[in-house]
Amino acid sequence: MVSFASLSNESLKQIADDVARSLSYAEVANGAAYVTTAVNYPNGTAVVVRLDPEGDEFFVSDDGGGAIAADMFGATSTYPRVAGDVARRFSVQYDHRSFFVSKVGRGKLPAAVALIANASANAVEHVSMALEKQRAKISRELFVNRITEAFGSSAAFDVECRGTTKVWDLDAAVTVDGNIAAVFEYVTPALASVAFAHMKVGDISSMIDRPRTAIVLADYDKTDPPLRQILSSSADAVFAATADIREYQSAT
Repeated sequence: MVSFASLSNESLKQIADDVARSLSYAEVANGAAYVTTAVNYPNGTAVVVRLDPEGDEFFVSDDGGGAIAADMFGATSTYPRVAGDVARRFSVQYDHRSFFVSKVGRGKLPAAVALIANASANAVEHVSMALEKQRAKISRELFVNRITEAFGSSAAFDVECRGTTKVWDLDAAVTVDGNIAAVFEYVTPALASVAFAHMKVGDISSMIDRPRTAIVLADYDKTDPPLRQILSSSADAVFAATADIREYQSAT
């Protein structure tokens, strides 16, 4: 292993410069410069900032890159509203396609590039989060409808069920003769949601005299396979919210 204490200031500076160049680089085409930054959109692609000369100054923009990224998320109609809010917060301009600042002097280019890159990435991140919330809401409504259709008057929501260590709040349950026959927990792909469901359902499943346990995934494909495996170790059944009525019924 290299000892940093043995490096001269010149060598360390060279290493730092090499790292900086690997994180950000520029290309020139058709009279404009394109700076690939170290800032990323939620899908992992780097934000590219465009520099157009305006005499002795520059027009700095994301060249519509944020809008294109939002299109890939299926957020074409939502993006302009979110982007307008982000532009005001970052004190930059937005023209319904691109984030930009104009008349930027050469000495202020690094700050302008960083500002535009972060505004563009922030807008796409907010749109992505809004879409995930909407999808989760739709999936949750589907979960409630499936439970209701599958079990009718035997279904109950927001119920309490005793586990080995404590009483837990569950998203849904099926009761027979006043007793809980099965419990259902709705789980999103978020690690915190998975971890809490694993702990909660696992504690109930460890009881000797217990109800059947089922974990219903808001988005089966977006829940990492290893996490699905962990959930399977704590519940009797794990399936998608989009599963048909028979699969819900078979969990009881």
